[in-house]
Amino acid sequence: MSKNILLAVDVAAHDPVRHVLAAVDMTRELSRDSGDHVIVLHVHEFATGRFGRIQVDCGDGEGEQVVEKIVSDLRMAGVSAEGEIVEAHYGRIAAAILKAAQHHDARLVVLGSSSRTDLPRVLLGSVASRLLHMATRPVLIVPRAETPATPAPAAAAAAGER
Repeated sequence: MSKNILLAVDVAAHDPVRHVLAAVDMTRELSRDSGDHVIVLHVHEFATGRFGRIQVDCGDGEGEQVVEKIVSDLRMAGVSAEGEIVEAHYGRIAAAILKAAQHHDARLVVLGSSSRTDLPRVLLGSVASRLLHMATRPVLIVPRAETPATPAPAAAAAAGER
């Protein structure tokens, strides 16, 4: 049985941290318990048109920075990890993730859900939805982390007095 987990990460302008961190945390726990090697994958998405080829997923170097940071954090936690950047045509991110999972013989593909709504149709997002429909190996969609509730100053002061 394969000892690889593929963690697919993106750089979302509307929520740059929470959904990725939730998936990273879950992957860290899974791999720490199982000894799996983690491949942190970011897919650069390109559109080609009359003005040439344009990267549409994130700014130059942002994907690489996210992957490097996650790999570093996983290694510091004692997890075997490496990063990988691949390219895909516009609308083909899910296929690129599955191709990488097949290449690495990943036993599990992990992806964070960036959804901010509870509407069933858009619960997962287009990449996650396509991934689930196309996958031939297990896929784990991790819900984004909730914002921690911070106590009101008066409540925090009252709790400190007890």
